Amino acid sequence: MADNIHYIDSYSPKSSDIFFFDNNVWMYLYCPLGNFNIKKQKRFSAFLQSINSVKSTIYINSLILSEFTNRYLRIDFEFWKKITKKYTANFKNNYIGTDRYKDTVKEIQRNVSQILKLCTKSSDNFNAVDLNKIFKHLLHIDFNDSYYLELARLDNLKIVTDDTDFINHKNHKVDIITLTKQ
Repeated sequence: MADNIHYIDSYSPKSSDIFFFDNNVWMYLYCPLGNFNIKKQKRFSAFLQSINSVKSTIYINSLILSEFTNRYLRIDFEFWKKITKKYTANFKNNYIGTDRYKDTVKEIQRNVSQILKLCTKSSDNFNAVDLNKIFKHLLHIDFNDSYYLELARLDNLKIVTDDTDFINHKNHKVDIITLTKQ
């Protein structure tokens, strides 16, 4: 495993560590829809507890909350289509505004509230990021992941993720903590 890729079960958080959880981690921890991959949920939850026990910091920004909210709603939309048998329904025209949608928004709001209790809000430092580096990484990973790498580099953050893009793209020096073994 590369020096900057750490397996979650063998990484011991220190109080001086500053973490940034990728959206997929928040989805495992706070998006109960479908109870997807319980084993991963438990392992990320245990890691979160170990971070809290040493009082490490977890940064979060608006882009993560945007990803969390949008993905959560899209997952619920797919469930709603199956339940209502409206398989060709349109997200904006048919789902937004329904009672199910409104209930899900309230649920998301509660979950975001819980997440924010665990985190320190951070800016996205757009004025400081090097867009050339973001576009260089973009050749290998998606824009948000590329952006997170640049933010992590700027603020010396350790990214906690289940996204193999961070592991497969080796052209960065950011510490990645993951469940995925190479």
